[in-house]
Amino acid sequence: MRGAEGTGQRGPRFDLNLYRVLDAIYAEGSLTKAGRRLGLSQPATSHALARLREAFDDPLFLRSAHGMVPTALAKALIGPARQALRLLEDPLSTAQPFEPLGARLRFRLSMSDLTEARLLPRLVQTLRAEAPGVTLESFSVPRRDLVQALATGALDLAVDVPLLADPLVQHAALLEDRYVCVVRQDHPLGERRLTLQRFLEMDHLHLSSRPRGLGHVDLALERLGKRRRIMLRAQHFLVAPEVLMASDLVLTVPRSFADHMATRYPLRMVELPFPLPPLESHLYWLAQRDADPPLLWLRALVAEEALRLAALRQSGGADK
Repeated sequence: MRGAEGTGQRGPRFDLNLYRVLDAIYAEGSLTKAGRRLGLSQPATSHALARLREAFDDPLFLRSAHGMVPTALAKALIGPARQALRLLEDPLSTAQPFEPLGARLRFRLSMSDLTEARLLPRLVQTLRAEAPGVTLESFSVPRRDLVQALATGALDLAVDVPLLADPLVQHAALLEDRYVCVVRQDHPLGERRLTLQRFLEMDHLHLSSRPRGLGHVDLALERLGKRRRIMLRAQHFLVAPEVLMASDLVLTVPRSFADHMATRYPLRMVELPFPLPPLESHLYWLAQRDADPPLLWLRALVAEEALRLAALRQSGGADK
């Protein structure tokens, strides 16, 4: 989003109407139909689209014989945008207005250290400006214990992969991140293309909070009838760049973390030589608290930050 990259400051809040316009054009595939759906004239809808394009520095929708076709950025934005729109427009959230400026609350969140690095810096900025009496506690709860932690109030929100299915909790798509390989700048691979054969011949660093079990990369290779050699399995992301700089190991991680490391270490990214589904993260909360005003407010903040990150990732910028 223009004005939010590389400044260290939170970008300006979007006009809620722009969320509506993005959603309507995406759903209708036509400016005229989108305007009719929103009760706007075609010039007003076109003007709103122009503001969206300027904000994201992307055309977002391209004209074709089949109507307005969304760009890759629009496809990445629509999920977080609809989530933020639903939260911000929820009529139940206005039944008991929540005033963050005077609130004295503590929220507990469960997320990985990688997700913390992506979400928390700007969430803290927002809290300091809009809710100085609100504090956050973030820690990782094992997936098997998440439902109980949410049900007992030990947790307010959790961010995890979309594998948690339980009627006690609700969830919404939050983040999506494709995988890349990372090596040191002077790695013996040089400028050669990374083929599947070379990938399998290399020694690998694997990061996981679990002491054993296959990760996304290994499951994808298993479907191809292949297996890589993991020379080092480590728990914490902080050690990864140090290991890469001191060895010829290769690390396969989400692009956001690769970008983060590359701003601090002489590392380079290499495209994966085989298909691997992106890493998806969902936001989870207790179903009984779906209309809880403070939690609605926090979920909206998280959804808005996910929207910003999606735009930044598609524009090629690195998280700062």
